[in-house]
Formats: sequence, structure tokens, C-alpha cells
Amino acid sequence: MARTRLLFACLALAAPLVPATAQAAPLTALLPASGLTLSVQPERGTPSTTQLNCEPAGGAHRHARQACDQLMPVEGDFRKLREAGAMCTMELNPTKATLRGKWRAKRIDFQQVYSNPCVLRANTGKVFDF
Repeated sequence: MARTRLLFACLALAAPLVPATAQAAPLTALLPASGLTLSVQPERGTPSTTQLNCEPAGGAHRHARQACDQLMPVEGDFRKLREAGAMCTMELNPTKATLRGKWRAKRIDFQQVYSNPCVLRANTGKVFDF
């Protein structure tokens, strides 16, 4: 009984030593506002997948900042992107592009097949250029 009282007395004395300003940041402040999983699967070639986070830009995408910068003005709708001056050959290599995740509070689940990887990049800017 005496040990319990001593323990509570020590805890009561130590409590004011803990700074009042030491608060954990809310979990939502640590998560990116947008997180997307991107996949490219050419009929002939190696499939690849990456993660793109925006606000703040990051993830494994090698052009994360540029891709996020292109997605901001179109509110995450990468179908509104076009690579200015892009020229592609007429090679037939059907390439499936898949995008899943969230853009701000909106869920995204999209899949489309392009005639070849160049046409994919020409139509989606830096988003699928990883």
C-alpha cells in the first residue's frame, strides 16, 4: 500500500514536467491529400507500377512534382492532359494504363488501352511517364 502511494506521489510530481505544447500532429496532416497507384502494361514490354502522392508531391514516381503540377489545374482528371508537340510512330503495341486511388476526397478507378506507350504518354503528360 505504501509503494502504491509513493508511486502515485511520484507521478503527480512528474506530470508538470511534461511540456503542454508536446501534442501529436493529427494523422490526417501526415497523409498526402492525393494518393494514386499507376500501372502501365504494354502488350510487348515490361509492365510497371508506381505510387504517386500529391499535396505534398512524392511516392516512387520519378516525375512526382511535374505530374502533380500537371494534375492540379485539371483537378486530378489526367484525361484532360496533352503533351504539347508530342509525335509518336504508328507502332501497334496496345498498352493498358490503370490508375486507382484518391484525388483529394474523390475516389478514382480508371483503365484505358492506348495504341502504344508513346501515345499513352502524349495523352497523359508526366502522369504515366515513370
